[in-house]
Amino acid sequence: MEMSSGSARCARCQTRRGWIIYLLLLASAAIVAAGCSKKSETPSAGNTPPMPATQSTSATTPPDSAVNSQPAPPLPVTNMAAAPNAAPDLTALNMALRQWLMRNRRTPANFEEFAATAGVAIPPPPAGKKYAITKRMEVVLVDR
Repeated sequence: MEMSSGSARCARCQTRRGWIIYLLLLASAAIVAAGCSKKSETPSAGNTPPMPATQSTSATTPPDSAVNSQPAPPLPVTNMAAAPNAAPDLTALNMALRQWLMRNRRTPANFEEFAATAGVAIPPPPAGKKYAITKRMEVVLVDR
């Protein structure tokens, strides 16, 4: 009799273990599915730059449109070209480059490609200089 009660007890343990493993797998699948869902990015009112009065709001592209389908509208840039002979604000250009990298998910081939598709007003470089992008993805001024 001890054999039959022992085997019955073992069968119940295996059934319980099976249910526990099943519940753990189900819970982990639910966690993975919840963590892997694509979250829609809705810009908050505080983070979006104000639109210039001359620009129409119908020209904006939805966030789910194809990358590089249209160049981004020019963003209002402050202090990038303070004076004609002064050095341009490279910090603002570097921030625009980081935004470009995040939006396009690749590195630009050269500064001209970045400038053409960045959607920001890029001031002319000082005399005898030109813009370049380093391997560290920073905008710098170099001699022509």
